[in-house]
Amino acid sequence: MFDFNLIVQEAEEITSFWSFSQNWFDILSLVLTILSLWLAFYLGERGYKRDKKDKAKEQKELIKSEVKLFENSLGQLNLAIDSQLKGLNKYKEEQNFSLEFNPDVQVDFLKFIDVKHIYEAIGFRKKNGIGKVNSLFAALYSLNDFRHSLRDSVRTYISRYTTLEKRFYLYRKLMYKMLHEICNKRAIDIQPAAGGLNINFGDNHFARDFFRLNQSVLNNPELLNENQIVIRPKLIELFIIPLIELSKQHIPLNADAIEIADMANEVNSAWIDMEAITQSHFGEIEGHINSLEKVKKEITTFLELNK
Repeated sequence: MFDFNLIVQEAEEITSFWSFSQNWFDILSLVLTILSLWLAFYLGERGYKRDKKDKAKEQKELIKSEVKLFENSLGQLNLAIDSQLKGLNKYKEEQNFSLEFNPDVQVDFLKFIDVKHIYEAIGFRKKNGIGKVNSLFAALYSLNDFRHSLRDSVRTYISRYTTLEKRFYLYRKLMYKMLHEICNKRAIDIQPAAGGLNINFGDNHFARDFFRLNQSVLNNPELLNENQIVIRPKLIELFIIPLIELSKQHIPLNADAIEIADMANEVNSAWIDMEAITQSHFGEIEGHINSLEKVKKEITTFLELNK
C-alpha cells in the first residue's frame, strides 16, 4: 500500500528545496546583472578616457603642425617682401614706369589657419605673447589688398601721366613747327650765315625774339643729358617760362604771341600736373614700402618669440 503521509512529506521537502533554489537563482541573476552593468560602465569609461586622451594628443599634434605651417608661410612671405621691397626701392629711384610685382606678397594662407591655435600655442605661453600675436595679425591683414592696391596705384599713375605727357609734348610743336611757320610768314629776308641763318623780321619784335630764344635753347648744352635726351626741368626753365614771359609782352597786339602763349601755358600746366601726380604717386609708393617693412618687422619679432 502507498503511504499517503510519506508521499505528502516528500512533496513538501521537494517544494521547500525548489523554493530555496529559485531564490538563489534570482539573487545570482541580480548580481550578474549588476556586474555586467558595472563592467560595461567600466569599459565604456575606460574607452572614453582613452579616446579623449587620443583626441587631445591628436589635437596637440594638429596645433603643432598648424603652427609649423604658419611659421613656414611667414618665412616665405618674408622672402617675397624682401623681393618686393627691392623692386619698390629701385622703382622709386629710377622712376621709369617699370615696377616688378611679386605675386607671393599675399596672405591667402591665413584662410587655412585657425587663429586660436596660434594664441594657444604661443600667445598664452610667452611674456607679452598676446600683444605680439595681435600686432602680427594686424600687420598681416593689412596685406589683404596689397597687390591690388599697388597695381592700381601704378596703373592709375601711368595712365594719368601719359595723358598729361601728350599735352607736354606740345613743346615740340612750339620749338620746331611754330618756328618754321612764323619764319615763313613773318621773315622779310633770310640770308645764310655761319652756324645758321640771318633772318630779318622787320619791326615784328615778337617773331625776332622768339627766333632768338629758340636758337639759344637749341644750342644750349644744358638742355640734353648724356644720352641726348631733353632734360624736362631744363626745358621748362630755359624755354617754356621765358617764352610765356615773352608772349605776355606782345599780347593782345600780336596774334602769333597769343597762339604761342596758349601752347606754352599748356605745356607748363601739363608739366606742373605731371610733377604733382608723380610726387603723390611716389608718396604712395613710400607708404607701401613702410607697410611692407612693418610687416617684415612683425614677422621677425613673432618668429623670435617662438624660438
